[in-house]
Amino acid sequence: MKVTVTFGQTGVVVPCKEGWTVRDLIQQATQRYRKLLEQEGDFLVRTHHVEYCDGGILDPDDILSDLVEDKD
Repeated sequence: MKVTVTFGQTGVVVPCKEGWTVRDLIQQATQRYRKLLEQEGDFLVRTHHVEYCDGGILDPDDILSDLVEDKD
């Protein structure tokens, strides 16, 4: 499954493994976003919460595959 996580105007595509939690997605998406920012010299990133595309906030302990469809 691939999930796109958006940080402001920047989207990061994260290939997710079976059994991942929302917390795992947050960690991987943040790591990938930091790599992009490091190229520009600024890399402080704090993720306060993750929202589904309809605006609902996702619980970090939930299993990702229970919440989202591929390419969400």
